Amino acid sequence: MKNIHLGVFEELEKQFLNFPRNTFYDHCLRIIVEAQLNKLKYSDEGFEPNKLSRQDIYAKARGVNKNTVSSQVAKNKIKTDRLNVELEKFIESQPDCKQAFKDIGYLPEVISSVSEGGAKNKTYVWMSIRAIENEEEQIAKSAVFESEDYEDLSSITYERKATSEIKPSLFTKLFFKKGELKILSFRGILLMILLMLSFLVDICVAIFALLVILLLSELQNFKLWQAMLFVAFIPVAYLNWRYFFMPLYMLPYHRVVKAPMFFANINVDNTDIEMYRNKDKLNIARITEFTATCPICSGVIELAKGKPDQKQPLVGRCREAPHAHVYSFDRMTMRGCFLGMKDYSVNNALGL
Repeated sequence: MKNIHLGVFEELEKQFLNFPRNTFYDHCLRIIVEAQLNKLKYSDEGFEPNKLSRQDIYAKARGVNKNTVSSQVAKNKIKTDRLNVELEKFIESQPDCKQAFKDIGYLPEVISSVSEGGAKNKTYVWMSIRAIENEEEQIAKSAVFESEDYEDLSSITYERKATSEIKPSLFTKLFFKKGELKILSFRGILLMILLMLSFLVDICVAIFALLVILLLSELQNFKLWQAMLFVAFIPVAYLNWRYFFMPLYMLPYHRVVKAPMFFANINVDNTDIEMYRNKDKLNIARITEFTATCPICSGVIELAKGKPDQKQPLVGRCREAPHAHVYSFDRMTMRGCFLGMKDYSVNNALGL
């Protein structure tokens, strides 16, 4: 049986590499099958499951510290039935993958232990195989799909990443201490002064460039390349105003904004800035990241601009379907409601 297990798991790993999808459950499945392959490749004995706790799988899939993952969060997100459904959907969506397992005669499946409850009695998850049963297998798959207790597809719950887990940029380190900035502190006032100076410079550059264009015929010693150089300052001033001044200016009003240029680390795809009040009711800005798991496709939902299709300044958009899988964002309740396209049905999207 060892060769059959090894063959099924190696085939699944190959299919994940050939058809990568950036979704939460695909990451979980890859973590489980890779752990099982490592157990088989370096073991001389027969098949022995490599059991992983839910916290281990969730932490690796999210790329966070295991100690920061609560057992309740891991329990709600890592469900065996949902993992099996996503696994079957992946195999069904790839003709080559489906045929490969038919040739082997076995399919991979996710199994979990039965927990007796309590903090010390953890539920463990691993991967095994089962024989393909042709038409009966298809019926069983549909039954599992329909009977599973799905999470609410019309709403999501956001997670706020800890400030210590955010990689700050060099510019951010100048003003933010441990990822946070007290607005009325010396660094906060210095940043506000820099903000106002950048705004004044933008205005002066725009006015000066406009005067150069209007008085170009009167400036006898002014060369064409010099005029073009001054004109080029206009888009530079606009970019500075649009992507540096305006996000920070709107932060006290919107309370959450996307990190403007210079504040986001170049190696990080997503960074947000949130303003909150401490126990002394003083405004504090902190570098963070709001994300959620898309209940439709299990992709990562990030905050993004609401325009042009939404009225809200910030909404949650799925990386895999940013215009179809759209949710609202409430920073106080950390919840969001489905805002997708009109007449769009999440049940139709899932084939329910």
